[in-house]
Amino acid sequence: MHHARILLSDTDLRGPEKRVVAILRAWQHGPDAQADIWDDLCRSMGDPRARACLQAFEQMQSLLDRHGWQALTILSPETKGISSDEASVARFVMSATEQDRDTALAEAGFLVSPAALLPLLCAASRFGLPLLCEDCRERVRAAVRQAPSQ
Repeated sequence: MHHARILLSDTDLRGPEKRVVAILRAWQHGPDAQADIWDDLCRSMGDPRARACLQAFEQMQSLLDRHGWQALTILSPETKGISSDEASVARFVMSATEQDRDTALAEAGFLVSPAALLPLLCAASRFGLPLLCEDCRERVRAAVRQAPSQ
């Protein structure tokens, strides 16, 4: 029996959620893709924030690897659309970052065993915050560029 891969649309994802998926994919794809993400994050948020963001991501990834219920389906970087696992992680990271603790814990319960819930929540919020701030700064810059000059 052949099972077709079910892809979800990524059009409903916010900027930081798309960034979470891009980082997940880069880490699965190897050192060159990781270096590209590192360079991009450094350009957009600076070295110290990029380093803190990726350290938190690596901690989160380690918890997912050690305590996950199953291996996540992470697609290649050029794939259009997202897997349900990628969508779940992106939602979880943003819920943790935006302090929606109940939603984040519910999402985390589908990702890892109970022993890793709180450490995963903490790592995800530290990972997502620089991404959320990056998105906010970009929206402010875009609004300033579009504002009529007086």
